[in-house]
Amino acid sequence: MAFSKSWGYGVRALVHMAAAADPEKRWQSGELAEETGLPASYLSKVLSAMAGEGLLDSQRGRGGGVKLARAPQRIKLSDIAAATDDIPGDDPSMDAMDGAPKHLTDALGARWQPYRRGLVEYLATTTVADLL
Repeated sequence: MAFSKSWGYGVRALVHMAAAADPEKRWQSGELAEETGLPASYLSKVLSAMAGEGLLDSQRGRGGGVKLARAPQRIKLSDIAAATDDIPGDDPSMDAMDGAPKHLTDALGARWQPYRRGLVEYLATTTVADLL
């Protein structure tokens, strides 16, 4: 199971925003992209998705931009995963096992479950503030 670029960019952007001296600062996507080294057009889409999920407060127009909608201690990595549609699946990617016998794929899936539960717990208990 690998996380998407969207999730990684979301984590990087939120941690960068949380580390800023002024927590009320509104960030333009281009400015945030430049400071974090992320591609501006892709980051803009990620920021929009996170605003849609209530992680960011977005304001248009002069003086607009995005800022954290809640304290970094209240933003979990699982929230970012939900905003970027990056929730760990029930089974690991089985692309490499296409055509394998069912008993083999079932055994692999069963062994994956404890790791998935651990990953889900990690995402649900780790916050943006923990990464500062």
